[in-house]
Amino acid sequence: MVSNGKATAHVFLGLAVLVAGPAPLWALEVHKCVGADGRVAFQDRPCAEGETSTLVRLPDDPHAGSMREAEVEAPPAAAAAEPPPPREDPAPPVPSVPAASICVREDGSRYLSENGRGERRAVPLGMLGIPSGTLADAYGGHDGIGVSAPGLREIPHERAARGSPGALYIWVEDPCRLQSGSALCAFYAERIDAVQRRLRLAFSDEAPAIRAELEAWHLRAAPCRD
Repeated sequence: MVSNGKATAHVFLGLAVLVAGPAPLWALEVHKCVGADGRVAFQDRPCAEGETSTLVRLPDDPHAGSMREAEVEAPPAAAAAEPPPPREDPAPPVPSVPAASICVREDGSRYLSENGRGERRAVPLGMLGIPSGTLADAYGGHDGIGVSAPGLREIPHERAARGSPGALYIWVEDPCRLQSGSALCAFYAERIDAVQRRLRLAFSDEAPAIRAELEAWHLRAAPCRD
């Protein structure tokens, strides 16, 4: 009887020769022999009397199984596509300066109009040069109250004739223009400077109202700082 280690070595050596040789491969059967003392041996001949014999059938090609497994091996799963990067929301648009109407009085002062219309006021036709002549003529002649020379502001003794066209009034409206962008921001800056000067010179009882006005102008000008 061949010992376990030696018999196993002989068997696998024989298998290696068969596999490596040019001859075609066939199924190989070996005997597994277990002696009375429990020793196990593999051999290519029947077991001796008194040994338990088991016939073991080896595959035709020791590598065939692995090759077949390789052939039928499922192709590697395609790599999962990476999820698209999270969509970034576009940055909120920079708030533009809302357009506003700026009106101009006859003295050149400017102000903001909420409705796009200028202030209306009644002025004498004489201020508009209707009829031709001086405003003093329309208000009593040479000594009339309309003259501007010092000392001549007393109520005239002789008023102009009733119905003089120069003494009549007419409604006028300040011209306004829609502004936006840098022009409007410059106007806001002027107004803020003017209100700040008033606040510095204001009495204590006037300061709260002026501060509220200043805060309102700063709020309007906020888009100009973005």
